Amino acid sequence: MSKVILNTWDRALPACKAPNAESIENPCAQLLKQAGRMPALPGRALLIMIAAMLFASAASAQQPGAQLFEKSCYSCHNIGSGDKKGPDLKGVLTRQPKDWLREFILTPNAVYRRGDAYAQQLFKKWSPEVMPDQALSPDQIDQILALIDDLSKKNEAFVPAGAKLSRAIVPTDIDAGRDIFTGRRGLSTGGASCNSCHSVLGIGRLGGGTLGPDLTAINTKYKDPELIAILQNPAFPVMKSVFAARPLNDEEIVQLFAYLQNAKAAFPAAQATPGAIIIEPWFIAVGFAVTVVALVAMSFIWRKRLR
Repeated sequence: MSKVILNTWDRALPACKAPNAESIENPCAQLLKQAGRMPALPGRALLIMIAAMLFASAASAQQPGAQLFEKSCYSCHNIGSGDKKGPDLKGVLTRQPKDWLREFILTPNAVYRRGDAYAQQLFKKWSPEVMPDQALSPDQIDQILALIDDLSKKNEAFVPAGAKLSRAIVPTDIDAGRDIFTGRRGLSTGGASCNSCHSVLGIGRLGGGTLGPDLTAINTKYKDPELIAILQNPAFPVMKSVFAARPLNDEEIVQLFAYLQNAKAAFPAAQATPGAIIIEPWFIAVGFAVTVVALVAMSFIWRKRLR
């Protein structure tokens, strides 16, 4: 391993010896700056440490599709970790030709409407979920397909690099997350509150919206990194349109995640149907009573109307 790292250092050394080694544009500059803040180390050990950083950065750069997949696909798909709202994409290039996959990723609804048998099979199996058309360039689609193919051949699962919280959760985050969810505290970017479309048991008599699923048991449907990734880069069509220009900041993500994580423990009975829209029986009763009162009131107001 040390030979590999030293070889990496040998390849990186010219950049560190260059005249602009201290310039921010030089790839070695920031690593040297960080090394200057480290405890004194023997020269060889310091070189190995810097080379290791460069080696890790080079390895990450070999997967340009990873960031695209995390932002555009990970909300609904895994690679090697099982099905989500859509199928696990491990080995998908062995099931369909690359040209077909390119077209389907870009315009799945058009492929379905023209009667493609495989597309119709997918739409039927994953109903009522419908994959939206993707605003991706051909090159971006190829990068995503290359990532899927590479991980599939290596029998490795996709792990999102950015799907982690900016800090540890503290108890006060739960109430803060509840305030964000219910709109008592506005989002920093002015985005819509979560309860405009979603509900969680215990948020109030009238609950939240029903455009989206109930999120009481969302932590049983998604693993922690998956839920964090959704909060960071929601790929669902409605959420994407709402939060594309008004994303959650790191602090809001921590607090919302803490609130949703707590809901799982606070309402264990909801675990049987994660993501389902839950309507309380009393809400139906109240609605019926209000309707009866409204009909009686209208009948009284219009009692002298012509019959």
